[in-house]
Amino acid sequence: MNGTRIERLDEAADKLVATSSLSTELFALVDELNAQPDLGRALTDPALEADGRGKLAGALLGKRLSGPTVDFVVQALALDWASGREFTSGLARQAIRIALRSTDADQVRTELNVVRETLATHDELRVAMAGHTAGEEARAKLVDQLLGDKVDPVTAMLVGRAVRDGEHVQDALWSCMELASQVLGRILARVTVARPLPAYQMAELGEQLRRLYGQPVDMAEHVDPSVLGGVRVELGDDVIDGTVATKLSEAQRELA
Repeated sequence: MNGTRIERLDEAADKLVATSSLSTELFALVDELNAQPDLGRALTDPALEADGRGKLAGALLGKRLSGPTVDFVVQALALDWASGREFTSGLARQAIRIALRSTDADQVRTELNVVRETLATHDELRVAMAGHTAGEEARAKLVDQLLGDKVDPVTAMLVGRAVRDGEHVQDALWSCMELASQVLGRILARVTVARPLPAYQMAELGEQLRRLYGQPVDMAEHVDPSVLGGVRVELGDDVIDGTVATKLSEAQRELA
């Protein structure tokens, strides 16, 4: 998606009162647009001026969606999307952000990371969640059994949607975690270690990253015994790798 459009849509969404009903309606529209690509193409038709696209949205959606949701969709359509698919992705992003803003985004981010780590360490569960061994209904039941009422409803909803879409479940959850940090004015780093770091070391690392990047950093810890020791930090496209496994690999290459 175009960066400028994303930023402008983020700004427009952040002016709205974040409610679960608004995010629910946006998710429903996203599902409809995914099921009917022609609808997205019609709404983003470049032959229409922004006003025309807005009127079309009002005519098609006005009787099914609330006023605030339709108004926001009209605002989004004024941004001249390159395609219906890009527009749908933009709405999906805002549905997630609004859902996160309507609750404790920090808690949701933490819970999503627990789910990701659970999938990373349980092969059969990960395969089932990706849809390779279970149908959509079975996956939904699996999510309910795994989470039930033990997590924030937004966490359960986001996991359910990621699992419903199958395949890249962990990537989808990570994207939601990044958005949770973003709505809180932070950035998200993945911290890979051989064993869990003590709280004080995580705090020290967080402060070092804050000074390096100039803004608060949330850290999602990933335990991987194969790294042997040290820490690897992944933040956006940046990778700071100080793990023992990497140092040994580099030493072996130098000796070869």
